[in-house]
Amino acid sequence: MLYIYFIYGLSFFSFGLAILLYPKRLEENSLLKNIWLLGLFGIVHGATEWIEIFKIVEPSNLDVFNLLNFILIPISFLFLFYFGLVSLIDYYKKLSYSHIIIIFMLWAIIPLLITLSSHDIYLTGNIYARYLLAIPATFLTAYRYYLYKNSHTFSEDQKRYLLLFSITFLIYGFLSGFIVPAAPTGMASIINTATFQEYIGLPIQLFRATCAFILAYISIALLRTSRLEVESQLIQLSKALEVSGDSVIITDRNGIILYTNPAFEQQTGFTKEEAYGKTPVIIKSGAQQQSFYEDLWVTILNGDTFRSYIINKKKDGELYYEYKAIAPITNNKGQIVSFVSTGKDVTEHMLLEQKYEQLASVDTLTEIANRMKFDEVLKYSVDRAKRYNIELSVILFDIDNFKKVNDTYGHLIGDDVLKKIVQIGKENIRESDLIARWGGEEFMILQTDIPSKEALVLAERLRQAIESHIFKDVGKVTASFGVATFRNDEKTDSFLKRVDDALYSAKTSGKNKVVVV
Repeated sequence: MLYIYFIYGLSFFSFGLAILLYPKRLEENSLLKNIWLLGLFGIVHGATEWIEIFKIVEPSNLDVFNLLNFILIPISFLFLFYFGLVSLIDYYKKLSYSHIIIIFMLWAIIPLLITLSSHDIYLTGNIYARYLLAIPATFLTAYRYYLYKNSHTFSEDQKRYLLLFSITFLIYGFLSGFIVPAAPTGMASIINTATFQEYIGLPIQLFRATCAFILAYISIALLRTSRLEVESQLIQLSKALEVSGDSVIITDRNGIILYTNPAFEQQTGFTKEEAYGKTPVIIKSGAQQQSFYEDLWVTILNGDTFRSYIINKKKDGELYYEYKAIAPITNNKGQIVSFVSTGKDVTEHMLLEQKYEQLASVDTLTEIANRMKFDEVLKYSVDRAKRYNIELSVILFDIDNFKKVNDTYGHLIGDDVLKKIVQIGKENIRESDLIARWGGEEFMILQTDIPSKEALVLAERLRQAIESHIFKDVGKVTASFGVATFRNDEKTDSFLKRVDDALYSAKTSGKNKVVVV
């Protein structure tokens, strides 16, 4: 019997130790989640079988050994019971952990109350720990691993191991939960270790030890296959990083570069030897404000992933746009140990987007703001003028007899005249003024934060500049101007109608003049 108890205890002890010593990172695998509870069960349960050896070898200390097993046997099955409960929660997602805690505590109290009301607490405690804890604990664990038999996430070898593990645990549940030490009352007086040995001819401990040995073997095999699977995934991930078209940087917690992939070298021009030991400052362009980087660090140090567009700089000084994602990597204790950054070069996309935005707001011929852009700025300026009582003026001018220019000299010459007039306009307005092509040969100038009489002065100066200029192939060209100053009690439409009326008045009263309304 000593050898049987020794193998029995050693099997469970090695079973538990193997689980607890395996890397905790493997727990990210659904198969191994919360498996540390199973490891504690193995260690404690193995210890209870070795205590049985001491009860035989040192009978003088029998009470001490009985007390130890009175405490350790239910504890070991409680670890297993809790493992089975939380495993089912993770699988079915129907119960919360608070519900499980209540069930667990109530289930633990029942055998304790029964035991304390008994005359022989050691024997009663052993029996009811098996009836009320061992049976549900082993069956729950067996059922948990049986559920994985049809899962697509495990290999065929793993499924076979899981099925064998489930069957063995189920058998062990019968052997350890139903066949209890002999007692004078209840089911223990009929089905017990003594009647089992009398009927089978072999001690129950031999069969339990065989189950324990099989469980230890399967557990080690499962952990090994899980480790090999993780290693295989890491190799695949490493290959993926090497061939990825996106740049990848891995740094330590202080931002020191530990790894770069080939795409980083192609994207930035920095070799991995040049990058290692440096920080990502080597590709910093300075285009972002300091607050951008402060927000970046706050985000990743809080354990979140930072995502944003960023302008970086290549080794040769060329700027490029990059869509960046930076995520923290934590250790077993949840502490940030490093960061991984991926970056996609989106320069072409961003430049194209800017081009589209420009096309939407810029007149393609004259390269000044178009009517849509002017309307946008005018709306903002009117709101600001109303709120802060700021003076706001607009000048609308139109090239006189421009149709005749196009008909006589052609549209290409007409386009040159439009461009030249825009150039004259730019040379005479302030930097804060906005000149826009209003439509055809009409142009609009917006002035803010300036006395209204200055708009009249500018309009007259422009009229004279256009009139005095000799246009190539065309000669003399004139323009008519309308000027209006915004009134706080009027709407934008009426404001624009007034300046349009002013231009109409200038046109109908002889052209080449400035009219203020």
